[in-house]
This record gives sequence, structure tokens and C-alpha cells, in this order.
Amino acid sequence: MRPAQLAWLPILLALLPAGAARAGMLVEGRLLDVPIRLEVGRDPNLVRATVASSERLIDLKAERVFQLGKPARAIDLGNLPDPASTSRYDLTYWGGKRLTVAGQKGGYYVLTLQDTTCGEALVAAWTRPLIAPLVAAVDILQRSEPKLLPLARRHCGTIPFRAYAMQGWPLLAGWIDTRVFETSRLDMNHQPDEDRFLRP
Repeated sequence: MRPAQLAWLPILLALLPAGAARAGMLVEGRLLDVPIRLEVGRDPNLVRATVASSERLIDLKAERVFQLGKPARAIDLGNLPDPASTSRYDLTYWGGKRLTVAGQKGGYYVLTLQDTTCGEALVAAWTRPLIAPLVAAVDILQRSEPKLLPLARRHCGTIPFRAYAMQGWPLLAGWIDTRVFETSRLDMNHQPDEDRFLRP
């Protein structure tokens, strides 16, 4: 994300309930069929990410990604373009039976751009006040990991993950012919090892 796009993040992080921030969060799933794991501890500005088998530490405040390993390497996000469309998408609740994915119930939402239907998502709306660090981390991964680049859809632009997460965490997201994201685990009361968030 560019600095202007991150301007809203400190406000959302400040609104996080204190208990939720202390408890931490854990999400596992597949983004564009690539396994990812996101973990947040006491500091919501630090997100530990695993992409396939590669470890990352994302510093949202400093706008840096540390590729962990020997040697560790830092990526300055200011030098990375955002490949996603800047179009203003709408994610609207459609109703119907609430389905369960990864132990969580989700409502059915439709993603549109003006009058064009661009996708659908099963969303756990109760998570909406908590997920700003997770969504920001996926945004960064879609800029810094070529295999996670957002997909283009005809008449819909290049749809970022954040478009599916406007109303809460997407348990499933995509379209009839393409699964963009599938959640396999969602834990908003995670108790991580805080040493995992030490900057290299």
C-alpha cells in the first residue's frame, strides 16, 4: 500500500478492542491456491506471514516486509507498485442460508463494480472490527509476492483481496470459475509466541 492508502490504518488499529489485540489472531487458508498463514500478537502493527513455506514479518507501521531466513532481507514497500485496481467496489449482503466454513458461520455477499457483478464471498461479518491488520498484511503480500498478484476480471479491473474483506473476514471468496481465497482456520483468540514478532 502507498502511504495514502495506509492513512486509515492507524485509526482502525486504535479502534481494536484491547482484549482482542492482546489475544492475537491467526488465519490459515489458500490465496490463489497458495497456502498462507497470518499471525498477529500483542502489537497489531506486526504480522507474521507464511507464504507456501517462506516466512515473512510484515511491519505495517514502518511499511516494510522482512523476508526471514539466512540472511534476512528487508523490502521497502515504498518502492513497490500496487497492482490492484483503485476502482470503488461494493460488497452487498445477499441473504440466504448462512454456511459454515472453518468452524465459522458466514453470510453470502455479492461484489459489484457499478452495475457489474464481479464476485461473491461468504463473510464472517462479526470479525469486521478486528481484521484491519490481517487485511493490510494481505494487501502487502499481493504487492510483494508475484504468485499472489490480484486477479483481473473482465469489466471488473484487477480485484484486490481487500474488496472481499470490506464487511468482515472472507471465509470463501471468488467467482463460479475461480476461487480467490478459502479459509481453513480462523482464530480470533490466538495466543502466539511473542518472540515470533521480533524484527531481524
